[in-house]
Amino acid sequence: MNQTPGAAISSDWYPSSNTWQDLDPVTHPFDPGGALDVVRKVVFSPVPETGRPQDLSAHEMACSLAQHYGSWAYGWYTSVDESPYSGMIIRELPRGGDLEQQALRYTSALVQWRGWLEALAAVFAQFAPGPDADGEQIRRLRERAVAPIVTLVVERTGAGELWLGACWQALEWYLQSTGMSPLEAEMAHDAVDAVFASWTAPDTEEVRRVGRAIGGHGA
Repeated sequence: MNQTPGAAISSDWYPSSNTWQDLDPVTHPFDPGGALDVVRKVVFSPVPETGRPQDLSAHEMACSLAQHYGSWAYGWYTSVDESPYSGMIIRELPRGGDLEQQALRYTSALVQWRGWLEALAAVFAQFAPGPDADGEQIRRLRERAVAPIVTLVVERTGAGELWLGACWQALEWYLQSTGMSPLEAEMAHDAVDAVFASWTAPDTEEVRRVGRAIGGHGA
């Protein structure tokens, strides 16, 4: 990918997909130490006709960063809500509105999002099926993975209003990482919505119910 920062931005561009293969930090290198320089080049890039900064929207910034880093870098755009009770992945960003402060905010959002993907990847690796695992072993592994993934999501979101979206999304990505197709992995959405609720961290039995639903899928 690695488009030059500050190059022409297409505001109607979106990532072509949102699968774990597109997001997996193991296969998409990222240098957080260089992120601010990349963001600054976009924020301060001038409009050719006037020479003035482009006054980019958050969506345009997300598109530009995804065009530079890869589609994984778009995800922060739909994962930000600064309310402490939102249940979103990113809830704390630097304040301010001038161009330098905007660069700091966008960089913080990008780095926080990347950190979330890396945290998920670490859990996924613990429950990755081996090359010789049969169907029953994979199903048991998927069932066992639900509790630590849900725990990670609850810790990150505070189980606020919108935490269910982050939960089923994380479970979908985990299922994809184990070889399940993106379409089939959508079953995690129904499993979560059938048991969990907004504003409430699930208890042990509720987590087990979701685990059994996911582990028993396709059995």
